[in-house]
Formats: sequence, C-alpha cells, structure tokens
Amino acid sequence: MAKKLLIVNTYGNMWSTGRIAAEIGDIAEKHGWQYRFAYAREANLEESRGIKITRSTLSGLLHTYLFSRILNLKGFGSIIDTWLFIREIKKFSPDLIHLHNIHQNFLNFPLLFSFLHKANIPVVWTLHDCWVVTGGCTHFAYYGCEQWRNGCHRCPRCGNSDTGGELKGIYRTMPWVLKRKVSSFSSVPRLTFVTVSQWLASVVRSSALGAIPVQVISNGIDTSVFYPRGGGDSLRRQYGWGDRFVVVGVASHWSAAKGLYDYYKLRNVLSADRFAIGLVGLTPQQVAELPEGITGIERTGSPDELAQIYSTADVVVSLSYQESFGTTPLESFACGTPVVAYDNTSHPEQITPATGRMVESGNITCLAEAVIEVCKKGKLSYTQACRDEAITRYDKNQQYEKYVELYEQMLGTL
Repeated sequence: MAKKLLIVNTYGNMWSTGRIAAEIGDIAEKHGWQYRFAYAREANLEESRGIKITRSTLSGLLHTYLFSRILNLKGFGSIIDTWLFIREIKKFSPDLIHLHNIHQNFLNFPLLFSFLHKANIPVVWTLHDCWVVTGGCTHFAYYGCEQWRNGCHRCPRCGNSDTGGELKGIYRTMPWVLKRKVSSFSSVPRLTFVTVSQWLASVVRSSALGAIPVQVISNGIDTSVFYPRGGGDSLRRQYGWGDRFVVVGVASHWSAAKGLYDYYKLRNVLSADRFAIGLVGLTPQQVAELPEGITGIERTGSPDELAQIYSTADVVVSLSYQESFGTTPLESFACGTPVVAYDNTSHPEQITPATGRMVESGNITCLAEAVIEVCKKGKLSYTQACRDEAITRYDKNQQYEKYVELYEQMLGTL
C-alpha cells in the first residue's frame, strides 16, 4: 500500500514555495507515495489532490485585520477553518506531514500543533524564512535585530508602518507569541526542521527551538529551463542596452530590504556610457519611479523569458540585505552568468571566486569596483564554472530527492 504524504502551504503549486512544495510531492509520487496538497489561497492542482483550508472569506479577513494587523497575533485566528482542516487530516490519515509556509493568516497554529502532538505523526517542516523563531517577523537581518535570541522584547518594528507590512499592530504581543510558538512547536515529538541554507540552520540552532533536529536542503532550480540562451542581441535592442555591459537585478517583490535603492546609487557610480542596468520584477508604479538610466521590467510572463534575460546579462547583481536562500544567483549560474552579491545571510554559501564576487553590504564603491572587475574579466571566463555549479549542486530533482530520503528515514523504512 502506498505511503501517504500531506503537504501544507499557503499556495498550491503557485509562486515560489507553492511550486517547490508541489515538485517535492511529484518526486515522492515517483517513489510510490500518494500525496495531497492542503492550501489556503490559490492553487494550480488537480481537484482530487487539493484540500482547501480557508473555507470562509470572513475568517481570512478577521485573521488578517483583527488578529494579525491590530493585535499582532498572526497564527491565532482561523479556529473553525483549522478545526475543519484537522478533520480532513484525520480522513486522509497521512503517514507523514510536510509543512512549508503556514503563517499567512489561515491556520491557528496552537490548535494544529496540539493535534500533531497527540497524533504522533512524523512532521517535516521546511523553513523558507525566520518566522518560526521570532515573535512575528519573517526576516530581521535588514534591521540588525537580535531580539529573537532573548524573547523578542523591545521590538524595533512594532507599530512602525514603514517596516514592510509586518508588526503594525498596536499591541506588543511578540514575547508572548514567541513563548507560545516554542511551547507548541516543541511539543511535537517527531518534528524535523529543514532549512534552505546553512545560515538559516544556524539561526534556528541558536534560537529557543534549537533542540529540534535541523537538516539543510537548499532550494533547487530547473536546469533544463535555466540554461545559457542565444539571441541576446534582440533583447539588447528591445531595451536600448546596445553594446554596453548589462547589469541585471531580479526579485519577485522589490523593497529597500531587497536593495532597490542601492541600485539607484550604483547607477550614479557606474558610467552610463559603458554600463546598462535593468531591474526585473518591478510593479508598474516602481517602474514609473525609476531614476533615469535604469530599465524597469515588470514580472516576466515565463521562466523562459527570465532565462533569456539572465543569459543576456554580463553580470547579475543581488543586493538583498536578507536572504534565506534566494534562487536568483542559482538561476543566473544555470544561465552561465556570474553574480556579484552582498556578503550577508545566505549569499556566502552561494558565491565563490569562480562564479562571481561578494562585497560588504551597502558599500557602493566596492560594489561598483566588483562589477567593473567581473565585466573586465569577461563573462565567458565564468560561464562554465557557473553552469557546473548549478548542475552539480542545485538541480531541483537532485535536491528534492533528498526529501524523499528524509521521509523514509523518519518512517524507519530506509
């Protein structure tokens, strides 16, 4: 009889974590597992495979606006939806549950983890950010905050409307929330965290949840889609880049923490006659607000289009101040293009002298020098090493096979 796997994520086979979760499920299915996918928002799944968690629009609105945005109690609403979801879990009777992102205002985590504690079902939880170890933030590095180490007291973000949409509530509930998280998550006897980077693993091990087992399985990419493409001349003509060196930045959501305004500063330092800069993934409003000399490209319609942009670039620049394990460098490598990145969070695990350069975060002078050096050395001198790195370390099939091995280990069948 096939072993049963239940995957849980905000989106089903959509956006980054949703696609990753579904691809892991597909790999498991090839090994004889039967899987279903529980989701809260949107999904691109076969009807028989999906389990919708959010049953009521009102429930989602109450969780988002009352519990999360006013009370700073994300993860404490959706009581009825969570109770109904637990009934679905019992009905499916999975041998193992694989959690991904569960902190988008659709699950009541004390109720869910109380059930998981009693059910004694093995649980793998892939952490794509830092929410598990904080009183509410998904990331803290940009703010230089270390309060998660000692209980999330004196939070620098609470009540600040300029902090990227998190912790705008009027109540400083973060210390209490963190205590409830530690109590709930630690109660599950067969829980294993999987982090997508060594950096994130070190954060978890340094936190109040450090006693829970942690494994590292980095994100993977489709190297059959992201590969060196020809035809860059047409893209250069389309965007007016001509024969200049092309410097590209890519993000799904641009913000100050993603380094958006550092690209503005870089534009002021690099010669516009020699270097073109393009940013991919901007909103229409962000495109309209770009300074002169930066090409704004809205979110691409397909991975093939994005691969073409990576392939046309002479260098991809990643100026994010906080990355759990961003896929932009990996996709760039797969397309044979070197990367210059800030030396923070997970970037040092990704960039080597053979595939690019790292510079001090926020040091625009050193950043410009690194970009000039990489372009002067020539993209072709990096291409083979970049491509080899992508194939040997980050091919998605290779990475997601590791999850199936972990499943079997946790069931004692490997």
